[in-house]
Amino acid sequence: MSFRISIEDARVLAAVCKRQASWDSRARARVLTTAKAMGVYTAPPMDVLAFFAIPIDAEVDDVPLDVAVSLHSVMKELERVAADGQPFDAENLLEVTVPVTASMNVAQLPPTEGWQVPITAVAGDLLTMVTGATEEFTRRAEGKGEGERQLIADEIWERTAWAGLPMRALHAAQRLGMIGNDSARISAATNGPWKRLSTPRGQIFSRTSGSSARLALHLVN
Repeated sequence: MSFRISIEDARVLAAVCKRQASWDSRARARVLTTAKAMGVYTAPPMDVLAFFAIPIDAEVDDVPLDVAVSLHSVMKELERVAADGQPFDAENLLEVTVPVTASMNVAQLPPTEGWQVPITAVAGDLLTMVTGATEEFTRRAEGKGEGERQLIADEIWERTAWAGLPMRALHAAQRLGMIGNDSARISAATNGPWKRLSTPRGQIFSRTSGSSARLALHLVN
């Protein structure tokens, strides 16, 4: 399956994939399409799911795509599109297996319906919270061993933050460039054990430990 995406969208999404691939060279992604959009789920190493969607121009009779692949192969294909403007070719993606584990990964998906009415805020206000948490970690972890640093990190990033989201969800959004020091409107919603942070640049999902997840993949509204 191949389809056209804009060079700018390819460039931006490739940069996001590259950042995550630098954290884990073996990271996986789940790519899905509708007639008008391509969605990409990834699992950054903060025990969250990240979701990005871009518009595409596909043939009406194309079979929708739903495949787990190497994140690096998604990045390389997006970089190729950004360089030459040719269609995105799903045949160039390297398919992988994704075991279901207790930690968040692209085999475990959030629900598509049943989200509560969202709470809204301004991105810059959330960035202040993340900056404060990062500064606290730097201060408290100075001179400590790896084990102690990990305990401090776990304590800080597992704290409940704005709208009931764990601080790690806000941290992931900041690291992925979803929130910045601006007035962009963001929102949070809850669905059972799931929390969703929505921004103009993508979404972050977190889930209470021990809860179940869906395996089918769909674009999230």
